[in-house]
Amino acid sequence: MFALVWVLWFAGAWATPIPAQPPQRAPFAVVVDRASGHRPLLRLDGVLSDPALEEAARSGLPLRLRLRVELWRDGFFDSLEGGRSVTTVLVYEPLSDQFVVRTESGDSEPRRFRSFSDARAAVEGSYALDLSPTRRGTFYYTAVLELETLSLSDLQELERWLKGELQPAVSGDRSVPGAVGEGVKRLFIRVLRLPARRYEARSERFRID
Repeated sequence: MFALVWVLWFAGAWATPIPAQPPQRAPFAVVVDRASGHRPLLRLDGVLSDPALEEAARSGLPLRLRLRVELWRDGFFDSLEGGRSVTTVLVYEPLSDQFVVRTESGDSEPRRFRSFSDARAAVEGSYALDLSPTRRGTFYYTAVLELETLSLSDLQELERWLKGELQPAVSGDRSVPGAVGEGVKRLFIRVLRLPARRYEARSERFRID
């Protein structure tokens, strides 16, 4: 018993205290832009700051950001008043050594950048969506940001590759080196645990009289 107490005291005396971690700012937020008729303004700040995401992009996997915002009317039972979605894709083109950003918004043209940091700056920032209340009441916005590097079909193909199921390559539909190369690339991303990230945000309540 005495030996156990001595060991516990010795371990406590030499234990290094873990410093408190400063609070981290959320990389995603939705605010109410009162100057534009109470429309939602989505703010992305640091969602692509992880160096592993740049590695994923340079490996050839697209980074896809799906934004979804919904307008809710506050009441005894909250009611959904409307919603809007925006999809942005960042992909690296090795032949041109450029990062391409495409946004699903009308006739917007792809934007090309020489560096990942420039492409990241184009993706991050503020997104103003055409959505606002059309009647009186108390409202709020909810928003979801999904950051994906692999689609469901990609994950299924990866699972087949991990099991050694290379039938398409063996049958001649695809080359074995190509199939193995894609499998290694996707396995690399899976090991980094980057198939998807999800952020949620909610605005303050506001009233329309």
